[in-house]
Amino acid sequence: MKAGDLVTLSSYSMKSEPMWALRKMVWENKRPLVGLVVRVEENPYTRSWTSKNEATFYYIKWMQDYGPASRFGNASYYRGKQGYFLRNDLKFVK
Repeated sequence: MKAGDLVTLSSYSMKSEPMWALRKMVWENKRPLVGLVVRVEENPYTRSWTSKNEATFYYIKWMQDYGPASRFGNASYYRGKQGYFLRNDLKFVK
């Protein structure tokens, strides 16, 4: 995955606890959620035991106004900041 790719949240991410509010909107109400990968960075806190999934941070700009701020949902701490997602949280748009 690289900058410029169109992505959406994977079922792995949608089943996580921080995405409970978004899950109903996307799955039950069939509202689309599409984002653009704007930046890809290496995790600055990588250690020898860091998994391949956690080694890279993906920053997403959502096309809709209800996209999550980060992989931790829309908590007030993350709302004004550019949060990151991991590779398992995302999938390519078909």
